Amino acid sequence: MVKYWNWGGRYIGVRQRDYLVACDGTILGKFYGKEIYDQNGNYIGEPGRNDRLIKNKTKDNFRRPAFSFCVKGTITAPLKDCAPYPMIPGHEDFL
Repeated sequence: MVKYWNWGGRYIGVRQRDYLVACDGTILGKFYGKEIYDQNGNYIGEPGRNDRLIKNKTKDNFRRPAFSFCVKGTITAPLKDCAPYPMIPGHEDFL
């Protein structure tokens, strides 16, 4: 499982199959290629440098098909946060 932190250094969760899953098993989004979309089909971000999650503001209007709210992931142990990266112009932190 690939582990993900956001650009600001907060631990987000892991990738389980095509889903981004929080420690408590909550599905945060689904991967379509490198981009991540929420359960309503709205773009919410993508992996950047060192797989840190970041949101490209130019993709705010990108959409994909919605998916079931009944999907649950496996519960995993939370990990510690890490140092933040400097924000890139035109982007914002993931979640």
